[in-house]
Amino acid sequence: MPEEEFLGELSEKTTSVTIKEFTPDGVLISYNLQGTQKGQYDATHMETVDALFKPDGTYEFEARGIDQTDDGDMLIIKAKGTGRQVSPTSVHAEGEAVYQTLSEKLKWLNTAKGRFEGTYNTTTGEFVAKVFALK
Repeated sequence: MPEEEFLGELSEKTTSVTIKEFTPDGVLISYNLQGTQKGQYDATHMETVDALFKPDGTYEFEARGIDQTDDGDMLIIKAKGTGRQVSPTSVHAEGEAVYQTLSEKLKWLNTAKGRFEGTYNTTTGEFVAKVFALK
């Protein structure tokens, strides 16, 4: 059975929102976020999330992110997941991520699968998540 390892905490804030499209399935919205990743590596983080908000209060999303570590290494991250409204101002989100990096120290992430779960505050635009890696 694969071993799950705590990778760190992602803390970020929405910097811009674009309402892209209204569809029969829901509203497609694109978010840009910036923040930090702290844990096994410390980095500045930026990402774009494309989310489909469904009429039943659930959503699906895909994200593309870049982590620039304090040591000068770069990771690119692709993620996807689901979420649901849990209160008027709070959304619970969870999903999976894959990583690519040329970093010698972090190259094990190239074959790992990331998993995350966190909470997005719709009032402040802040997202905080715990990130894990399956080796």
